[in-house]
Amino acid sequence: MESMKVMFIPDFTDGNPYQRRLAEGISTDGTDVTFASGYPLSTLRTVAETRPDVVHFHWIAPFLVSESRLVSYAKSTVFLLATLTAKLMRIDVVWTVHNVLDHERRHPRIELFGRRVFARLCDELIVHCEAARDTVVERYRLPTSRHVHVIPHGHYETSHRNTVSRDEARDRLGVASDSTVFLYLGQIRPYKQVPQLIDAVASLPDEDVRLLVAGKPSDESHAREVRRRAESDPRVDATLSFVPDEDVQVYFNASDAVVLPYRDILTSGSAILGMTFERPVVGPRTGCLPELLRDQTELLYDPDHESIADALERALDADLDAIGTQNYQRVSAFDWGSIGAKTRDVYDAL
Repeated sequence: MESMKVMFIPDFTDGNPYQRRLAEGISTDGTDVTFASGYPLSTLRTVAETRPDVVHFHWIAPFLVSESRLVSYAKSTVFLLATLTAKLMRIDVVWTVHNVLDHERRHPRIELFGRRVFARLCDELIVHCEAARDTVVERYRLPTSRHVHVIPHGHYETSHRNTVSRDEARDRLGVASDSTVFLYLGQIRPYKQVPQLIDAVASLPDEDVRLLVAGKPSDESHAREVRRRAESDPRVDATLSFVPDEDVQVYFNASDAVVLPYRDILTSGSAILGMTFERPVVGPRTGCLPELLRDQTELLYDPDHESIADALERALDADLDAIGTQNYQRVSAFDWGSIGAKTRDVYDAL
């Protein structure tokens, strides 16, 4: 197999193991993976100097939109021209589509137009499930799905330590051993609907239910809203700060189920992380989640017709330990070695 140089853009390895694990999986096939960040012109300069065989994009919203509409137009134009320039240098372009639009929906019409043009400039696209492929073809108005490849999202088996027992984890967090504990862990941003999750737990009559919320809010106003709602229910414990890697296992091992209270999602690394820790996942019946969580569909809710509370009530009646075991068995098949090999196959076909 010929050696190949691949550049991942942007470099989001700080705080997210996804790209690093994928790079490790690809590198086992003799591929040299580097990372680059920065605005398009500086990144294009790096591309021109290093001449990778493939530029593999991941999250592209930072190149397309900002708070200002005028700046968003300018950024999108520069990014698309830079991509076209890379193509003229005979560099192949691959894009893993993690979400259809930026979660904050700052300027969705500008961003969607930019993504549609960018998708046409790419040689190949990668998504993490069949539903995502259908969505990408439809929303980006692609003429065919032939160049959209389905490759699973890998597990996080060795990305986080998992040595703390359930009893030890609950003792450290002050949680009773007989409580049913739901967990939300991750950055707290408006689209993730954490205040609505707290309200859903407040509507449950079971006094033995606990909700652990752990993560850093995106801004102080959102932090105040989450804090206000959490303080109204003693069953809710909100730790509004960044969770260090060494504490991730404490929260997961103290919980009975993970909750993703989103209204809309395409792919979810949080669901993969919960499955890696052998936890059931309560989440919306959208995007990749129905395929990923096919062994526990009763814990998914239709955001157009159901509330989060409906799914939480079903979770209270479910065999959560058995579901967690099934989830772990399923996600264990998504090893980064095989995912890296499939990704390399996409590169080789260029």
